[in-house]
Amino acid sequence: MKTKSEELFEGFLIANNVRFEKINEEKSSRPDYMVTTSDLQFVIEVKELSRDDNFGVVKDPAEPHIKSHSRIVGDHVRRRIERSRKQIQYGAKHDIPSILLIYNNLDPVFQMFGTEDMDFTTAMYGELTILLDKNTKLSTELFYGKNQSLQKHKNTSFSAVGRLCDRGGITTVTLFENVFAQMKVPYAQLPACFDVRRFEVSTEPLSLT
Repeated sequence: MKTKSEELFEGFLIANNVRFEKINEEKSSRPDYMVTTSDLQFVIEVKELSRDDNFGVVKDPAEPHIKSHSRIVGDHVRRRIERSRKQIQYGAKHDIPSILLIYNNLDPVFQMFGTEDMDFTTAMYGELTILLDKNTKLSTELFYGKNQSLQKHKNTSFSAVGRLCDRGGITTVTLFENVFAQMKVPYAQLPACFDVRRFEVSTEPLSLT
């Protein structure tokens, strides 16, 4: 029985004439798909965001149509990174670029709660931070601070983390580069149907001057 995210991803690949095969998990943790182009092979693990008690909360029973949503930015993506480490490591151990895709089945209409661009960048590289000197009132520029899921010596098996989305009935895949990956994705060889976000990451604050 395929999940909705698997059906969407397979449909996306078929529509764009990209070859793929479902990987047999057998007894070990393995990613879901092997994707093949003329110049490239890479593996994909697909995860769904499907439950959050803070999404769609009715605060006032007298007005059930008014709902609130609250989250920690990046938290949902961070959790899926943690839960998919074994599957992603399988590909990296075989020297194959390995990608985690996250589908937002929690917010099926807008597909924004927990999977906006900032959720991905914050989960991957840390919370955007500014340092302020209390005496001089000078501040640094924005830099990536704490709660990084991806670092030079952590989760380097992830070549990229991405968003699988079917907002408005159009299925898209957006990949966010892991600059610390041991196996880089040769992005120039990817089919044009994959939208790619590249990064230059600074995790050190600039001097207060």
